[in-house]
Amino acid sequence: MTLTVAQAVEIAKRELLAYSTGVAARILPDKTQEFESGWLFYYQSARYLETGKFEDSLVGNAPLFVTRSDGKTFFVSYNRPIAESLAAYQACGNPNAREIAEVRLTGWHPGARVISAIQAIRQHSSLGLAEAKGIVENCLANQLSFVATASVEEAKALVAALILHGFQAEVKYDE
Repeated sequence: MTLTVAQAVEIAKRELLAYSTGVAARILPDKTQEFESGWLFYYQSARYLETGKFEDSLVGNAPLFVTRSDGKTFFVSYNRPIAESLAAYQACGNPNAREIAEVRLTGWHPGARVISAIQAIRQHSSLGLAEAKGIVENCLANQLSFVATASVEEAKALVAALILHGFQAEVKYDE
């Protein structure tokens, strides 16, 4: 099922009504953003839109994301760029998930450089040779493999190195 924008608007209206605390909220159509994975709806109190008085406004109202594929809704954190929320949604189905200091190896391409991948894992983690070799061997056997790193930045660097050496890898999220 793929939603139309009109269907997404109706879902957003129902969601806002369900979460309202006695304050009627209206979607701001000129602020709505469309993405490949869904729509981001901004909203404000109907009373504020009529009066323009600050005391009638909603504050702290996180934007509402409606997914294109199935109409799921999420109030999205406004404490980070929307691009990060969309990347999180694409990676794990939750736009509010955060990257963690762990890498998931998900596959490899023919000609992948095994020794270079082992070296990259050792460089970006605290694993020894045998552990790093075991992780790469598991990946080559089509088993999910995980590598803990010291930071999200190290995890991203390891992903970049593994991709360079012919492996498929991604930073994990705190799903």
